Amino acid sequence: MKSLLMAVLILCLPALATPLKPVNASIDPIDRGHIFVLFDNPAPTAASVDQPGYWLVYETTKGGSRRVEVERVDISDLGTKQVGLYLVRKIAPPPDIKSVAITLANQTDIVAVPKVDSTSGIKPGPEVIESTNKTDSDIYFNGSYTAVVGGDPVYDIDAFAGYMRAIPGTDGTYGRIGLYGQVRTKMSTVADPNSFLNYLVYQKVIWHSTKYVQAPVFNYRFFGAEFDRTAKELNLLTSPTITIPILPVKVPSNVSGKIDPWPMFNLTVGAEFVNVRKSVLAPVGDWHTRGLAGMNFAIGYTPKKNGFYSLKLTSSWQVRLPSAPEIFYDDKFAPIDPSTGKKNVKKTPPMLGTQPRHFLDTKVSYNFSSWGGVTFEHSYGSLPPIFFKTDQTFAVGLSLTLKQGDYGRYSILKP
Repeated sequence: MKSLLMAVLILCLPALATPLKPVNASIDPIDRGHIFVLFDNPAPTAASVDQPGYWLVYETTKGGSRRVEVERVDISDLGTKQVGLYLVRKIAPPPDIKSVAITLANQTDIVAVPKVDSTSGIKPGPEVIESTNKTDSDIYFNGSYTAVVGGDPVYDIDAFAGYMRAIPGTDGTYGRIGLYGQVRTKMSTVADPNSFLNYLVYQKVIWHSTKYVQAPVFNYRFFGAEFDRTAKELNLLTSPTITIPILPVKVPSNVSGKIDPWPMFNLTVGAEFVNVRKSVLAPVGDWHTRGLAGMNFAIGYTPKKNGFYSLKLTSSWQVRLPSAPEIFYDDKFAPIDPSTGKKNVKKTPPMLGTQPRHFLDTKVSYNFSSWGGVTFEHSYGSLPPIFFKTDQTFAVGLSLTLKQGDYGRYSILKP
């Protein structure tokens, strides 16, 4: 009798298992070939959602209904009960699209995802939400104070903010336009920024995502300005760049949701066309070109516990190659103060040169919550417009991060 009951129980287990509960779906406003599906508790297992053949996607437009094949499934966010579907082609944009119907049919479940229509996921999501690190932020502030043995204290301010919007009448299919600004103080004895970068940006996703490469993003900073606090240095610029996000390791099917972000490189290549309007030393009125290249990297561990939300590493490198002599400051040429016998960095003389201008910045960020935490930073190099070169520096500070849920930050060139 006991054996018979056990056999019946085993046969009934699939029916007694808690069914999957998809609660929402939305189309990525940047890449319409990418759909997010969100589940309620319990979170689905990787084996129940990770096959493209499990997913049936149908779009309904003014011309009728047709199936859109799923090319691959992204389960890297499974820890947050979210699954990403990458399609073989993009979902039609408004006003043609009416709805998108999604069904999950695996070996044990057949469940319908709430339909995506004009009242749900076809429209872009929230404009501004909390972020977890500088890698995906559109509003970022990091301030630090560093004590220097035998010297003046050093303040460091690193902040940027911006806003991107789809071109009027579209959902991003024809690109986005916005305004971005960056403020930077480096090796300053007062909390006073000395590098301001502001520009208008056009942006468009120019390809689709693959297994190891996410959709490349074209950024055209079609009008911008670089200036210092005193306005003695002022450059106007226009700059086309391409950012290519690269996954160095394929996301495994059993990946933990605590690995966030998954290891990711962003390669940036392009140029800056610069017109020097004001300078204490450089020739003014002429245009010259800077070759521009860079790479940034991000990886993180996110247990999302009380007091320990995440631990993340971000690192960025960029180099500018000027075609004409540009101003720079290097504190190794600073004069010696006879009263102290030490270099007076404040009186570092301006110089001209065409040497490469590197900048390396690495941060380890501990977040006690989803929006704030502590950073430990190492940096080296210089940034426009004055290119004040600093040696190896280390700092600790507080950070605040928010994001728009967009790719506008790729125009910043660094995580």
